[in-house]
Formats: sequence, structure tokens, C-alpha cells
Amino acid sequence: MAFAVCNKLSYSLLHMPLMVERGDKMKSNICLRNHHSIFFFVLILVFPALAFADADKIFKDNTKAVVVVLTYNDKGELISQGSGFIVRADGAIVTNYHVISNAKGIKVKAGDKVLDVEGLILADKGTDLVILKVKGEKFQAVKIGDSEKATVGEKVYVISSPQGLENTISDGLLSGIREISSDKKVLQITAPVSSGSSGGPVFNTSGEVIGITTFLLEEAQNLNFAMPVNLIKNNIGSKKMTSLKDSSIEDYKKTAEYWFYIGLAYWKSGMLKEAIEAYKQAIRISPDFDGVHINLGAAFGESGMWKEAIESFKNALRINPDNDVAYYNLGVAYGNSGRHKEEIESYKQAIRINPDYDSAHFNIGYAYGDLGMHKEAIESYKQAIRINPDDYKAYSELGVVYTYLGMLKEAIESYKQAIRINPDFALAHYNLGITYQFLDDRGSALEEYKILKPLDIEKANELFNLIYK
Repeated sequence: MAFAVCNKLSYSLLHMPLMVERGDKMKSNICLRNHHSIFFFVLILVFPALAFADADKIFKDNTKAVVVVLTYNDKGELISQGSGFIVRADGAIVTNYHVISNAKGIKVKAGDKVLDVEGLILADKGTDLVILKVKGEKFQAVKIGDSEKATVGEKVYVISSPQGLENTISDGLLSGIREISSDKKVLQITAPVSSGSSGGPVFNTSGEVIGITTFLLEEAQNLNFAMPVNLIKNNIGSKKMTSLKDSSIEDYKKTAEYWFYIGLAYWKSGMLKEAIEAYKQAIRISPDFDGVHINLGAAFGESGMWKEAIESFKNALRINPDNDVAYYNLGVAYGNSGRHKEEIESYKQAIRINPDYDSAHFNIGYAYGDLGMHKEAIESYKQAIRINPDDYKAYSELGVVYTYLGMLKEAIESYKQAIRINPDFALAHYNLGITYQFLDDRGSALEEYKILKPLDIEKANELFNLIYK
């Protein structure tokens, strides 16, 4: 997940305010992919029948493969209920770890049959996923998709048993894909889910499972998460099983993983105080969970508590000295504290660990600019562009530095490259217009004003006033 922090929006050059976009992005272990939601909504408006047809077919094809998971205490009393889905014809069933939390007995309701769970094929607290095994054969199983091919903005469907309503379907968007670690991601979906939906399958429009509904916050009904199905793909075929009596099923609410995910959900809901407390609880349970320290630091930073953020990132690095994200975030925190030399050193460390860390190259370029080290800033922005040739913001910032140095021809070319990649990037149009004005090319400056007007009327008016100053 990326978080915007202190954006430095303007500075003056020859009394004309070139605009810059601060590259500082506070990152947790989760990375959000931007999506084009306008295209999706146009598609639904033009083809509404198609969306309903997809939902109807997916539900009919898979309703027999989606089950209710019931858990019991040592007295045989029902303690919780969740959802799950069959992944093998011989009765392998996927659900969440937290659904079976503290269970002494587990049953699965498949249609009109109630089956005893004889054991666990997989139990992973870190991903909140388990694979249960019931006796039987010729069960209908779902089709497993590839979550790596999932794209932000695509339509998704969830079949589950919310609040005791057996097998209902809801739809929404895959609104985000966030990195938790180098080998783990979490999906963010807008499909409505509620209590009892945990463990239910998330389908794409092809009727393939791409995720498993994992947890939600009652305070944020449109903010739900799912684990990518690829996390359990390699375990689906396993014949190894641990009997239920020999399985040590913990109380999930007493695990660091539970509080980590709750912190994430609070954070995405804008509930920063609650997120901070959740992360602190995770650290109390597992002090050496470096990912929690990173997210805690980012939550502190989002709250403007930079001293606490710096300490959290340092704690993460004490645990894992090769964590490039922790160094990157430490650089952001130092930058927002005005400690630019330490900021640069932190970005250098992130780049040492991960030479292709384009965001670190981008931010170190900005830090060099703050210190008047323009040659170094240019090289950093160029490196960011070499890694990501479509980084229009790096092109725009490169243009700003060239303008500072009076290299107006190079500046114009950089702004044009930014606009080529993103024609609606108002900042580049604004700065290009000003650069034309430096060259006394009022006609070209006015053309940029005309383009800028529907994009950002306030900046367009500023440019117009500067042209006729």
C-alpha cells in the first residue's frame, strides 16, 4: 500500500512558480496498483445484462462447491460459522484460519449433508488460510484460477453464507492488490461481505477462484480483503493430513497476524489511531515481526508523528537489516523531518539492497534537489526512468531541474515526455507553459494554457496571469 505524505507543491524560479510533485510515498509491505474505474463503469452501463448473466452462471456453476463451516467447543457447542469451498473431489475444503480458531470440532455443511472434518491438510496463520479434509468422494469442486493474472478494476463475485444466509452471491471490483512481503499479497475487493462470509471464494468473470475472502471491518463495509488463491495452490494436491485431535489450532485473535491484518484494515479506512493500536498489539505478541514495525512507522508518518515513525523503521531494520522498504520509508521520514543528508543515505541503502527500486531513485533525486545537488538529481531521475520508462513524474521532475540550470531545451523535452506518457498530467503542462514563457514563446505558452484549462482551472489561471504579467 502507498501513502502520500508531505507534498511540496511549489517553489519560485525567476519569480515564476514552477510546480513540483514530491515523490515521497510512505509504503507499507503492501503495494496498490492503480486502476481505471471509469472503463469498468462504462462497461456496466452499456452491458448491464452481461453482468447479471455472469453472476447467474457463476452462482449456478459453483453453488454446490461452496460450503458452510461450523466450529464447536469441547462441549459440542457451536462457537462460530464461516464459509469455505471444495477444491478436490475427495473433500479438500479451503477456508480461513480464523474461522476455525479455537475449534475442538469442525463440521462442514455441503448442501443437505453435514460432514465431520477428519483433519487438516494445511494450517497457515500467516496467510489466514487452512485446507480441511472431510471423508467422501465425487464432490463438485471449483475451478482454480491464477491470482497473478488478476488486474485491478476487474469484476469479481463472492459466494458465501453471510449472517447465516446460505450461499448468496455479491459482486464488486478488485480495487487493489497490495504487497505484504516479497512473496505475499492481499487483494482488496468492493464486493459486499459480512459476518459469515470469511473463507468464501472470490471468482473472476471466467468463474475461476482467484481469492479467499479473509476479513472485514464492520466500521468500513466497503473495504474487504481476500487472500490470493495462489498461496494455497501448491498445497491443494497434498495427501498429507494431520488429524484434528493432533492439530494445534490457536485462538487467532491472540496471534500477531490477526492484529497485523486488523491494523491494515483500520489504516485503509483512515482510522489511524486504531491502526497504530492494532500494530502495537501485534508487536506485543511478536516483537520481531519486522513488517508490523514498518506498517506502524507508516501509520505514524501518516499521522505526522515523524519521530515515532523513524524509531519504528529503525526497529524494523534492527530485525532485518536488508529490508529495502524499511530503508525507503526511513528516508521519507527523514525527509519530512528536514534531515536530508540522512534521507539520502537511507535511500542509498534501499538502492544498495534493491538496485531497481525506482521510487528510491526518484526520491533521492528530490532530496539532492533540496540540497542544491542538481547534477546528482538529474542522474537519479534518469536512473528512475531507465528502470521505469513510463515514469512520467520522473520526467517532469527532471524538467524542473533542467529549468533550474537554465537548460530550457532539455526541460521542454522532459515535460513533453511526461505529457506523452500521461497527456492529462496538469503539472507538466503548467511547467511546460512557464518554460515557453521563459523563452518568450507566448504562443506555445498559451497553447499549454488551453490544454491545462479543463485539467486544472486554478493552475490554468495562474499560468494565464504569468503569461500576461
